[in-house]
Amino acid sequence: MAQLTDEQLADIAHDFYLSKLNIGEISQKYNLSRYLITKALDDAEMRGIVKIQITQGVKRNQLLEREFQKKFGLKEVFILHCYEDKEDDSEAVINFASKQIENYLQNTKIAGVSWGATMRGVINDFSEETLTKLYFVQLLGQPINANRCKNPLAQEAADSLHAHSLNLPAPLYVINPKIIPILRTEPYFKIIENCYHDLELLFTGLGNFDSFRTNQFLLTNYGPKLFKDIPQDKVAGMIMGRPYDINGNFFPSIEKHICGISMKDIMKTPIRFCVVSNRFKSEALLGALRSGIITHLVINDAIAERALQHED
Repeated sequence: MAQLTDEQLADIAHDFYLSKLNIGEISQKYNLSRYLITKALDDAEMRGIVKIQITQGVKRNQLLEREFQKKFGLKEVFILHCYEDKEDDSEAVINFASKQIENYLQNTKIAGVSWGATMRGVINDFSEETLTKLYFVQLLGQPINANRCKNPLAQEAADSLHAHSLNLPAPLYVINPKIIPILRTEPYFKIIENCYHDLELLFTGLGNFDSFRTNQFLLTNYGPKLFKDIPQDKVAGMIMGRPYDINGNFFPSIEKHICGISMKDIMKTPIRFCVVSNRFKSEALLGALRSGIITHLVINDAIAERALQHED
């Protein structure tokens, strides 16, 4: 096996010393034997990578990481130090998240992906690898827009890594809840649903109600029915099509209108990556963290501190 680079050694050392992952968890994450992980930690120390701090290109806020991990019960959290340029901040979060998610995908057979500009950025930063045993599954139907149709991100992710994809040919929301049980009887939808049951990893961004408002077609034709029993001023954010309040409580009335993965299958997925690169989504982040739907998180310290201010 080729010798690990300094950057790879730094990643492993960060996971062990700061994220407090054990040797078995790190071995599974990088698809390396326990012996090689232990040797990597020794090599990192011998090469001077592990001293008082772990030296690497991206600087992380270790104090905030530990605070978030303890406060919100996260399995793993990455909080990057901010740059002076706000655009660099957002790009750094997306680049770093792409790398971390790709590490996990090395040893994954079925992964789910949602919609959104952040997810598109993460996928665009995937490296040219070949993961022929991996399947990407579209978690939710197509966001409705009367003017344009986007390529499924599951397909784009699969193309980037020479993997496979299963797309969900349906709208995100339906007004008539009787449609969804009928769709689930179709053979292709049964295949999709079986994948949802066996998901090992999913990655998603966060939205807020403003993103719903900007889609005039969705707001006019679906909003009155979908949000009839949901007070809009109480919506802190949206994740995988589901609105929730600042305390992390989801509004159950919308669940029967969502075409895609069920909340039960979401919560059963062991690795649930959330990437937030927009500092104006700090309130949405706090609500999502309180809900327990996130297990792995990538943000920067400006977003983290704003979320803690909302909590205070």
